[in-house]
Amino acid sequence: MADGLDPGEREQLTYALDSRLGPHLEAATAAVRDAERALTDAQERRAAAEQAVAQAAYTSDPLPFMRQGVEEEVDGLARKTTEKKLRTSYRFLVDRAVDLAAAEVQRYGDDRVADRKEREEGVEACREAERRATRDLGAAQQMLERVRLADQAARRGLDVLVARLSDPPQGG
Repeated sequence: MADGLDPGEREQLTYALDSRLGPHLEAATAAVRDAERALTDAQERRAAAEQAVAQAAYTSDPLPFMRQGVEEEVDGLARKTTEKKLRTSYRFLVDRAVDLAAAEVQRYGDDRVADRKEREEGVEACREAERRATRDLGAAQQMLERVRLADQAARRGLDVLVARLSDPPQGG
């Protein structure tokens, strides 16, 4: 410690510290910004999902009426009195039954799509995504704070080094 601090050495040490810790501070800050953005996006998706549910109009389900109509056609077929009416009624029954079968298949597919959409984009899915984003933001903020503490510790160490080298002990 007899040499002390060379001219410009503090600046060099500070630059070295900045160049080594700077990228980590920037990465931590960027991670917090990304987490904040993700939380904002999750909140907006949740709000949109809640609004979509609130604004969803009631739609009547035609399938119960179609099922009932087919059953009524079967009952009506038994009451027909002439062959011509019987054949005509049967053709009409088959047409209605085909329409019902197609509607049942379509409904099944639509229900699967709606279930998947609800799992992925529904209100509960959006709320869970918002909870995850909130946790992620908290973790990112804690990580940033730990990176800042590491930076502060290194800077305090630099201050100690500079102080000790600037004021060497007398008679040592």
